[in-house]
Amino acid sequence: MANQYLTRQEITYASLEVLENNCVVVPNMYRDLDQEFGKKGGKIGDTIFVRKPPRAVATSGQAYQPQAMVDTEVPITINQQNNVAFEFSTAEKFLSLDDFQDRYLDPYNTALGNVLDYNAANTMMINTANFVGTVGTTPGLSGSDAFNTYSQASQKLDEMGFPLDKAKFRRARNLVINSAMRTGWNTYTKQFYNPGDSLTKQWKTGQIDNALSLDWMVDQNAPVQTIGALGGTPAVSGAGQTGNTLNISGCTGSVNGWANIGDTFTVAGAIGTGVYAVNPQNRTSTGSLQDFSIQATVNTAGGGTATLTFIPAIVPSGQFQNVTNSPGDGALLSFYHVAQAGQSALAGVQTTQGILWTRQAHAFVSFPGDVPEGVDMAMEQRSKDIGVSLRFVRMFDNVRDMFTNRIDVYYGIGPLYSEGSVRIAGS
Repeated sequence: MANQYLTRQEITYASLEVLENNCVVVPNMYRDLDQEFGKKGGKIGDTIFVRKPPRAVATSGQAYQPQAMVDTEVPITINQQNNVAFEFSTAEKFLSLDDFQDRYLDPYNTALGNVLDYNAANTMMINTANFVGTVGTTPGLSGSDAFNTYSQASQKLDEMGFPLDKAKFRRARNLVINSAMRTGWNTYTKQFYNPGDSLTKQWKTGQIDNALSLDWMVDQNAPVQTIGALGGTPAVSGAGQTGNTLNISGCTGSVNGWANIGDTFTVAGAIGTGVYAVNPQNRTSTGSLQDFSIQATVNTAGGGTATLTFIPAIVPSGQFQNVTNSPGDGALLSFYHVAQAGQSALAGVQTTQGILWTRQAHAFVSFPGDVPEGVDMAMEQRSKDIGVSLRFVRMFDNVRDMFTNRIDVYYGIGPLYSEGSVRIAGS
């Protein structure tokens, strides 16, 4: 039987199949915004504002105390485009689909899927403030307690108002780690009792099967954070500061990159000085210092002062209260839960960050790119499984007697309820 022309449908469907099999993080993000973006005619820069439900404060007594209905909106912008491009000769135009997929679609779309997953995981990390673990130590190795570390991550979600939904036991909480963190868990738990079926599967495959009510996923695209230079004795400069910025002093002076985007810190001290997280429903302290994530590179002035920009905002009262109080003047900053005397050892360290998240924490949106006319072949198709719209375009270059091809994905990633995710330190 003679080889047939490869159709645009075959190429597009096969490309989506490869993406579906290689994306780990993206399929488990919030994708209910697809109906807003999944329409032709969108473009890079399009933004949708997602409305978050209002919060109320219950009052005591008989008195009627109406509260203002305050809506908050979160912008999600289509600002990323990734593509893979390749060429083949006119002779290869008649390859069978299997040959074409082995030679071109599998390797190129695997690379594209990895880029999507890497960007999603890295964006999630930067927009996640909650932090557990010890920088430089893989949970379960070097004598560390892996069970305690991952349990603390789940505890954070409980405290942030994201209790485990028993009706949705699987995939209620997703955890992405790298191979070293999987090795740490397997090494630590092999000495303890495990349910027979889970232990058998873990022993035979090396994979973790729904431990601690978490859906474990191993992905080499688990993000890596490069810690800033730090240095000095950073402390709050001025009492009563709220919002997403904080003036500090006591840093090592004239340092570019004193703190990097994604570095996390807490404001230590006693209640009234330190800043503690509160339960979002009853506004009582969780007993844990609130973690904050730096959102802009921090450069210090000659006198050791700087202004930090971070999430979440410091909101010490009202409907959206998230901390016990604003920081006191002179309250000390601790990066990565390390005492200031030991923070110099963190400078420039690259640390893997596992991510535990609920589906509502971060959103992924993708829309169909324009399908051009006047080309040899073009088509757009959407995967319902992973929420990715993929566009394939092929043109003929008569100067070189070659077919040029490109596969594009347009998408945006953003936090919805970033308090519903936790970073877990690795080595």
